Amino acid sequence: MSGFYVVPMVAIHPHRINLYSEVVWEGGKPPRNPFIHLEGVSKDHKGKVSPVAKRKINKAIEYLLFLSRNKELPDTAHGKCYKFKLSFATLTLPSAQVHSDKEIKEKCLNQFFIEARKHWNVKNYIWRAEKQKNGNLHFHILTDKFIPWSELRDRWNRIINKLGYVERYRDEMRSFHSGGFKVRQELLKNWEYKSQIRAYKKGKANDWASPNSTDIHAVYQVNNLQAYLSKYCTKDEQNEGLSGRLWGCNYELSNIPGAQLVRSAEVTDAINSIVEKYAPNSYSGNYFTCIFSDFLMLRDPDSSILFNQFSEFLLNHFDFNVQLTIPDI
Repeated sequence: MSGFYVVPMVAIHPHRINLYSEVVWEGGKPPRNPFIHLEGVSKDHKGKVSPVAKRKINKAIEYLLFLSRNKELPDTAHGKCYKFKLSFATLTLPSAQVHSDKEIKEKCLNQFFIEARKHWNVKNYIWRAEKQKNGNLHFHILTDKFIPWSELRDRWNRIINKLGYVERYRDEMRSFHSGGFKVRQELLKNWEYKSQIRAYKKGKANDWASPNSTDIHAVYQVNNLQAYLSKYCTKDEQNEGLSGRLWGCNYELSNIPGAQLVRSAEVTDAINSIVEKYAPNSYSGNYFTCIFSDFLMLRDPDSSILFNQFSEFLLNHFDFNVQLTIPDI
């Protein structure tokens, strides 16, 4: 019969230190049904983001923000420069959706990320799928890279036109404006007449080959950016009728164990030093304790073992050298 023993462990993340215990089995772990946790559980999310998914999304956002450096976005219209960390892009379909959600994700969204990595060096990203009021699938993308809006639109339009969405948009616009400019009365509330005229002239000039299928802006002027993004990415609205995955991210953000180490006497002393000096908030459950620390606390000389372990984890998991970016954190 297999025996076991319990090892006290620590997992270090950018804004918290988790204390827990790990069971180590001697002579092999007892066999069990690996799918027992799925018995009686439906795989249909029914448009709801599960508690497990919310925790994964929140952790991915936490690390995406931590790994992102401050960037400046020049505002040529006002002559100002805005600092931001993340870019928030929206990808839509310019004509009615005629393919399944699965096919659009496989043939368009996947291709987008392949090209985004190649052309804009996008490595870390989070995407969220939603349904528009017209029933079309669209995607919100969070990334730590700046993407020029014109390049984003041209590339996305080319990708989705492999499924004919730009061609169908062109046919619709040619037909709608066959007798010259025609105002869209149902859109006047949010799209004024002068703006519709400008859009018509621009579309007419390029023969409706570049629909306004994307939007991108830098996320700034938000007091608690992590809370704002978490709330946005985990909401259940606009999910009705959406099939397949509601969200996703690159592999590194989807699998983040943190810096894990055995809770030795030296590690325990380092944690106690943080608690005594900074009095951080904490929360304890039946099998764990979470200390809500800050990365700056790890830089305390008495906590160097924690800082070194977390730095090594970032380098191995994300190829991120924290020593080169400390002034920006």
